[in-house]
Amino acid sequence: MENFKIEIGSENKELVILQGTAEPVFHKKAIEVKGGAINSALVYLSKKVVSAEIIEHSKLEYCYDKLYINLLYDARERNPDVIEGKLKLHPDLAKFNINSSKTYSTFELADFVKMNRHYFENKEYAMKLVSELRNFEGKVNKDIELKTDDRANKKVLIHQVVESNIPSGFFLELPVFVGEGNKRLEVEINITASFECSLVSPDLKQFIDLESKAILNEQLVKINELHPELKVFEY
Repeated sequence: MENFKIEIGSENKELVILQGTAEPVFHKKAIEVKGGAINSALVYLSKKVVSAEIIEHSKLEYCYDKLYINLLYDARERNPDVIEGKLKLHPDLAKFNINSSKTYSTFELADFVKMNRHYFENKEYAMKLVSELRNFEGKVNKDIELKTDDRANKKVLIHQVVESNIPSGFFLELPVFVGEGNKRLEVEINITASFECSLVSPDLKQFIDLESKAILNEQLVKINELHPELKVFEY
């Protein structure tokens, strides 16, 4: 056993020596939000009473390209809270695979439209589209058989049947981003000579390009109104 020399000054009245295992030091567990909605940082800050000192030790990071806003709250604590928010396409929209490389046969697209007709602005219109898609290939092949001109172009015939039977576009009503309300979007159907269908929407592309930045800016403005002294960094 090692020897210790303890000196007690005149101001000390008592020395207590404890033997055994000391109580463990407790550190609060951090709150972590991974992959939350874009308003996660704002919701977190809105529901807390925050001192100026804690804000001094916190920071906010955002990125227009990757569409995120992340909060590191009280960063000098052993376990700071980390709140990550990202602007994500809504799953209801994502499953339509608009403006992607996804293709369907006319029958596959007809079945898909039928099962998702509740997203259409006009459900009767959706069911009419289902009927036309199911009969589309047959109509084209019939027109080809009736043509006596060997030079008849199958692609031209498909275009003619599309013009006369398939609606040029339809309207969906659904949210574009998680946490946002419904939007009215026009969608078009492209059909190739091999009867492959794809869904395209210039309106959706424009909305995502312009609105995503506006949504991020709106969140940043609201956070700044709550805590103007919070450090904010763009990445």
